[in-house]
Amino acid sequence: MMNRPWTIPLLLGTLVVASGFADFRIRQSPEYAYSEYIPRVIDRSYGAPAIYRVLVPYANTWIVSKTAWSPAVVWHLTRLSWFALAYVAIYALMRTWFSSAAALGSVCSVAATLPLTYTNSWAHPDSIPELALFSLGCLCIVRELDAWFALVLVVAALNRETSAFLVAAYAFARSPTWSHAWRTGVAAAIWLAIFVGLRLWRGVEHYDYWQLTRNLEFMKLLPPAYDVYKRFYAWFLVILAGPAYVVVALNWRAVPGPARGLLAASIPMLITALLFSSIIETRIFIPLYPLLLPAVMFALLGPKPNTGEPSRVA
Repeated sequence: MMNRPWTIPLLLGTLVVASGFADFRIRQSPEYAYSEYIPRVIDRSYGAPAIYRVLVPYANTWIVSKTAWSPAVVWHLTRLSWFALAYVAIYALMRTWFSSAAALGSVCSVAATLPLTYTNSWAHPDSIPELALFSLGCLCIVRELDAWFALVLVVAALNRETSAFLVAAYAFARSPTWSHAWRTGVAAAIWLAIFVGLRLWRGVEHYDYWQLTRNLEFMKLLPPAYDVYKRFYAWFLVILAGPAYVVVALNWRAVPGPARGLLAASIPMLITALLFSSIIETRIFIPLYPLLLPAVMFALLGPKPNTGEPSRVA
């Protein structure tokens, strides 16, 4: 495989097309994102928190204005591009420590389980970009590419508020020093500036923040009026992440510091999601992929995986 460098892009491309097809066919109202949601975010009629998630709506609208393409064509092309960026970023993240085969296997595990996040919702424009940007952010963190991390954080903050957990991952993934604390503070300030700036630009609008009560009800299964598949949506998180945490817990000593740091950032993310998000929309847990995968792979392959190549490919 290593004598044929085109094989990795070829296989990743297959995964991108398969994931994109499933994304379009499984979700409800596949046209809603570009026919209704994006125009209403642009004109500020959709409401919070959507009006603060401006990255894809404004990017897609700009592309439509500069080309002869329809909103549908732009949506599909950019959606596939986000899948491609996500899988390439995950592959590069895992190549920091592991062989090409192991890194490709990690991407395959993401592609295989990602349909568990296509639940109870249409295709939100911010979901797959969140996977791509979180994976890029984690890649920058573990390879100590701080300037690039700051850039990724800016873009991620324009996409979704959960980008705050990239700052947490940055904080946890390195040894505590005054220098690292200062850089973490700068990252937090960048995120906060964009968070506040978006609300100054688009106006402050509140919504129903507290979701814990509803989430506890959802864990009892949805009412019988829902079909069997949909009644179990709230438990998809357990299926998605539960085995990963068990595997890591059983092999904790094999997991090195940076991977432990990424894993640690997943805990406040889970708590926040339980308190303030609807857990039956499993897409909100997409950041768990880059946060958990390194620890899982170390737990499976041991603390010194045999890459067959240099362990860092910066």
